[in-house]
Amino acid sequence: MGNIFTAEARSNRGEAQRNLSEPLRNLCVSAVKDSFNTTCNSNSTLDFLPVKKLQLYKPTYPEICRPLKMPNKMKFNTKEKIKLSKRISSAAGSETPLRDLAGNLSQTARYALNEANTLEIEKVEIRLKRLPKNLEGFRVLHLSDIHHSPFTSLEHITRAIEIANNLKPDVCILTGDYVSHESEYIEPVAEVLGRLESEFGTFACLGNHDHWTDGEMVTDSLRKANITVLINEGFRFTAQDASFWLAGVDDYMVGKTDLRSALRGSFPDEMKLLLAHNPKILNRAARADVDLIFSGHTHGGQIKIRDEEKRILPRRKLRNGLYRRKNTQIYVTRGIGTVVLPVRYQCPPEISLIELRITD
Repeated sequence: MGNIFTAEARSNRGEAQRNLSEPLRNLCVSAVKDSFNTTCNSNSTLDFLPVKKLQLYKPTYPEICRPLKMPNKMKFNTKEKIKLSKRISSAAGSETPLRDLAGNLSQTARYALNEANTLEIEKVEIRLKRLPKNLEGFRVLHLSDIHHSPFTSLEHITRAIEIANNLKPDVCILTGDYVSHESEYIEPVAEVLGRLESEFGTFACLGNHDHWTDGEMVTDSLRKANITVLINEGFRFTAQDASFWLAGVDDYMVGKTDLRSALRGSFPDEMKLLLAHNPKILNRAARADVDLIFSGHTHGGQIKIRDEEKRILPRRKLRNGLYRRKNTQIYVTRGIGTVVLPVRYQCPPEISLIELRITD
């Protein structure tokens, strides 16, 4: 009863302030008060202030005055709200993973700390309409969000490089955030990344953390390690007697992205591959007819509390995996390192091996 009355009183107060004259407003307040006192049989008290300063206090009910029961099913105006309410109810009654997480917090924390130091290989096949026939099966090694810092050790990064080299990729690409905040980590991580091995070299773009630390130093260190850094620029990449446009843009979050410059010189009908740290570039790239984008930035969420099929709210767009917008596809990797907390939960670090295929 208390909850019902509070909701009605708030609704009446809002309508009165907007639509009713002063005498009618006072009449509404009086009617609500009389109705409440009659239902609760007297002993409850409710202090009414003038409508312009109305405050509601939760009354104390006598034993004989029982709150009204709410209906089992609430009716909403839209299908989305009905679906959401069912999912919330289901989540509240679910024993996993939320209740298990609360009941086994220490065990979960240990698991999350350990997971941050694991590595998982994701092998993905992507089909492209404009892929040259000679590049059928071309293998791209993709690493991102290295975040060398006190949270992500050089040993962890070195293991990732060793695994990547064993995959024998044709080309390696890096999509930003090589450090988190401290400049003393830049040269060591650049030296390790320079050990990547592939037939056609390693190409990179910058991320927001690189700029927040020292973008110029990151760029110079990577280039000293024989890594080609593409900053709002591109070129015609040639391999196996075929070619396509390979470009990289500067980071979106720091406002340095210039897609037009990155694509300047490309042919309208040739395949275009783009390196972009932040996946928010997708809409612009789709308008520019880019075929495939490689991105990171999201860490895949880094911590996933609920399984995808049990999610209460829709998942964040472009979190990780392969997506499409018109003729443009984007692959978002979960990355290698961590930020804020040195943990991952149900979202392990990722080494991505992309195999390019011609669309049937």
